[in-house]
Amino acid sequence: MKRSHAEKKLMGNLGGSKFSGEGFLGSDHRPIDEIASGDLLTLEKHHVSKEKLVQVLMHTYETAKKALGAEVLIRPGLTIAFHESMGRIPSPFPWDGVFEKGEAVVNDAEGSRLMVITRLGIHLIEKHSFFQGMGSYYRIDPETAIRIFRLAPEPK
Repeated sequence: MKRSHAEKKLMGNLGGSKFSGEGFLGSDHRPIDEIASGDLLTLEKHHVSKEKLVQVLMHTYETAKKALGAEVLIRPGLTIAFHESMGRIPSPFPWDGVFEKGEAVVNDAEGSRLMVITRLGIHLIEKHSFFQGMGSYYRIDPETAIRIFRLAPEPK
């Protein structure tokens, strides 16, 4: 399949750079639309809307940010803490703006990182249905998010 100039440019933007470190794709070699459609299917399978997920992510991110680095209990066995970073990062999508660099890290009771939420990551889901590629440090995996935030009933 031949890619347009715009698609090639976007793929370059999604790769590693001085702004994004390792990039937005991780080890995922699928086309962006395939990554997005797969993640949207996961939400659909669990009867969770993208809008609901974005709302929960934004609320959680802002709650952690307001705690000024202190751990916040999400629920027993689950905490989130905000790590401030100076500067801003541009979206990989052209003309999409720049976003603050801080990150909210969700950890389980053993202190293992389950997810990293950034303002840019939330925006990419909200505007582009792009959760980032498998293996990306900043990927917000929909299955994990649904489980962490208990957005769907537990299977019986």
